Amino acid sequence: MAVSLERFNRIIDISFSGSSTQYLGSTLENVGYSKSIICPRRGRKPSIEINGSFTTKNYMPTFNITIKNLYLDLMGKQYSRIKVKAGYEGQTVTLEGTILTMYQEQPGPEGKTVIQCMYGQVQQWLDATVQLQFDTGTSLTEVLDAIKTKLNATDKYGEVARTLTLKEPFQYEGTARGAIDALRKRFEEDRLAVFIRSTTLCAVCLTKGDKIGEHVLQYMSAPPQENTGDEAGTYYTTINAPWIPELAIGDQLVIPARVYIRNFGTVGGSAKTQKIQVTAISFHFGTTGSTNSMTVQGFMVR
Repeated sequence: MAVSLERFNRIIDISFSGSSTQYLGSTLENVGYSKSIICPRRGRKPSIEINGSFTTKNYMPTFNITIKNLYLDLMGKQYSRIKVKAGYEGQTVTLEGTILTMYQEQPGPEGKTVIQCMYGQVQQWLDATVQLQFDTGTSLTEVLDAIKTKLNATDKYGEVARTLTLKEPFQYEGTARGAIDALRKRFEEDRLAVFIRSTTLCAVCLTKGDKIGEHVLQYMSAPPQENTGDEAGTYYTTINAPWIPELAIGDQLVIPARVYIRNFGTVGGSAKTQKIQVTAISFHFGTTGSTNSMTVQGFMVR
């Protein structure tokens, strides 16, 4: 018998940080400040929701935080950075990013504060420039490492992506974003996807069984919607299920046969375990109520 996810302990912890230039006495100094919202592990929780939509095409995805009855003095300070720990107790993901805007959607006792954020450091991503010159036969990872250094990022590359090499010399001078676009075109036949996960530069080859991580689906809200005829003529599917915090673009999602049978029986289901190479995720998750869902799109791994 499946255990309802309503019984799981859902948490969202938030840390804000920023700085401003102020006079301390007669000296002008840069003053840092921070504020945190820690969700209790037991008892009554604050009403916090997080939602986002990530694909291989948006290099630095955005996500939104909505907080009901926020009493912290956040609006009066120029907080620029945010760190969010969200998920279930013992199964969380940490999202770090830049605060784009912060506003009150519904002022008053039952008001909602909305915080719009972008993964990573926006200014660094916009301003970073590279000068690249690599010979034929150079590994893709060596080129990506040069870009990664300029972005001050870590890396996660798929197993197949790590085997790719340049078939002709590669030269580029300009923005890091432009260099990534040029690499995508250079490896278009390999369906190379290069994107940012928080402060991590990732690369994976779509439809080739490549992966960065692997996760097993335990629950589904509805049977998979199977489709054909995308731009590459490749079979793909859509999954609706409770949010898996660690699941990310470039990972593989394993759907055991028992999940089909337990949730939907054998009618319209699958009699075998399937794997989906994840290319898009949207999610909506909250600490209270029934807000807990994700939609996953991806290619079937054959």
